[in-house]
Amino acid sequence: MGILMLSCADDVQNVYSKYRAAFTYNKVTTTAPLYKALTGAGIFCSIYCQGGKIYFNTPYESKYETLTDINMYMKPIAFNGFIVGLSNLPEMGTTDLPLLCYDRVCPNCFEESISPSLTLQENGFAYCNRCKRKYDLNNLGVISEGEKGLKLIRYHIMYDGADHLRIYNP
Repeated sequence: MGILMLSCADDVQNVYSKYRAAFTYNKVTTTAPLYKALTGAGIFCSIYCQGGKIYFNTPYESKYETLTDINMYMKPIAFNGFIVGLSNLPEMGTTDLPLLCYDRVCPNCFEESISPSLTLQENGFAYCNRCKRKYDLNNLGVISEGEKGLKLIRYHIMYDGADHLRIYNP
């Protein structure tokens, strides 16, 4: 019986990442793609930095903000940015829709290459062009198409319902 329990333990993946993550943003209501993702069930927004700008993208719209020396603290600390949104599926045992945050990198490819990031698709899915896996963002980042593997890397997220967003992992 002990051997059976040990072999099952290898298949367990922690809910939250073991990696450090940090991002604070205080202009949510003026950043339409982000605001819609945090308040509209089933909508997700990617957040990432590139070329001195921070981008906020959904499959439907985009916005960017130029990073200056003063607001450089906003630069996300993650492998390749974040994907955030309000799930359209309630948490088990409740009627509450959870606010979710994932790393924007495929957990099944990132050891080989961090650069290929996940692409947001309509209806709450993210796709990895490298391994061809499709992840269900509404269903805690599990694989919905492709080979078996790890679900998406998840981080803690807090949103005050107004302008303040915080993503963190100790």
